Amino acid sequence: MRNTLVIDQGTHASRAILYSASGELIDQVEVPIDLVRIDHEQVEQDPQQILASVQYVISTLLARNHEPIGQAALAVQRSTVLAWNKNDGRALSPALSWQDRRASSDLMQFKSEEVEIYRLTGLPLSPHYGVGKLRWLLHSNEGVRQAFKEQSLCFGPLVSYLLYHLLSDAPHVVDHSNAHRTLLFDIATLSWSKPLLELFDIPGFCLPHPLPMQGVWGKLNETAIPLTAVCGDQNAAMFSQGEVPEDTAVVNLGTGAFILMPVNAVTSQSTGLLQGIAKSDERKCLYLMEGTVNGAGSALLWMQQQWPIDDLFEHLDDWLVEIQSPPLFINTVGGLGSPWWKGGCAPYFIDLPDASTESKYVAIIESIVFLLQHNLEQMQKTKPLTTLQVGGGLSRLDGLCQRLADLSGLRVVRFQEFESTAKGAAWLALGGSKKWSKSPVEKYFKPNKNDKLKKRYEQFTNEIKAICI
Repeated sequence: MRNTLVIDQGTHASRAILYSASGELIDQVEVPIDLVRIDHEQVEQDPQQILASVQYVISTLLARNHEPIGQAALAVQRSTVLAWNKNDGRALSPALSWQDRRASSDLMQFKSEEVEIYRLTGLPLSPHYGVGKLRWLLHSNEGVRQAFKEQSLCFGPLVSYLLYHLLSDAPHVVDHSNAHRTLLFDIATLSWSKPLLELFDIPGFCLPHPLPMQGVWGKLNETAIPLTAVCGDQNAAMFSQGEVPEDTAVVNLGTGAFILMPVNAVTSQSTGLLQGIAKSDERKCLYLMEGTVNGAGSALLWMQQQWPIDDLFEHLDDWLVEIQSPPLFINTVGGLGSPWWKGGCAPYFIDLPDASTESKYVAIIESIVFLLQHNLEQMQKTKPLTTLQVGGGLSRLDGLCQRLADLSGLRVVRFQEFESTAKGAAWLALGGSKKWSKSPVEKYFKPNKNDKLKKRYEQFTNEIKAICI
């Protein structure tokens, strides 16, 4: 079996990573990209910069590695959308980030249809998903409107724009997991929903054709490398250690924080959690339940803009040990995600007459744990869990992992390799290899009694409930 190339396009960077057939990292190249936060609601990126960064990391990695590559995977940030010209691939709009909420007021007119929307998609009516942003592009972007009149408009998830430019036949396609995050995708039939296209007045012919996540997508430009897996970044992260055990949920702690738990079927009962597609091929589909915390790494970035600290991560773990009674941070950075789904409230601290900057950073970390716990409580109404498998950049914070174990009462497992998205994408590209090498466990965090933390969690929860009334 040959090596696997993974293209990981995330919110703040594009990467190309090379893995061996058993999952060992061989080499990687990374390029940062810009995120433009116009205001509290509008967040954009430059699609040409994103595409150029992806093309650069691929070419650079291939130029310095000459061993045969058998397959490739593409993992992309979900719920980011844009429009482009189907004739030449020219971007017609900025990429509207998954964090973008500019469609909030427009979507309120569909509130009465929220139950039916959830039944079809497994998702709540939220401006974070693609449909509101696609409607905004159709109504507010002159170049998009003109392309629609000329029938040269393509729009949809960022992954489709990248596939158009990365594959030799310039297809207009999308994988199931990214299609799902548009709020237009029927999770049961795995196709665009005609009722939802009509409800939101979205022209279906402008959308990419949905395909299973695992399969033969085509060959990367100027190479003989077949692309065999395309997925959302969090879907890939779920499989970094291969198949997920029945009693385990995966927590990926990055710009946002996500809890993913595999399930065999979708449910029509609303839990405040998302339902989605873990993986799919031509024969079958594995579903998932997902909890979303918008303000994880992005909350620390918000704090850095207010009270900057040099080399922040060199200090955080010490502060998490030293500071055991921080103030409360009401973490609405990017809007409240599941199970609340509430936007429009700026983040704020409470109980801090003389709070130090250090204690405020600890409060932010605790707020991430509190929001994760809200989701875990909902998840365990579906099935019990014993273990949380953590990955992503923030998982290297011992104090975060221990607080999560203490509050949830679950064992938290952290592996030596923090990387999750790229490694999971490589596993999917290999078709779920049985020879996959799990990373060694770096540390187990066993639950301890922590009454003060639980009391702060109760205060935090009461404050969030007051916001959401």
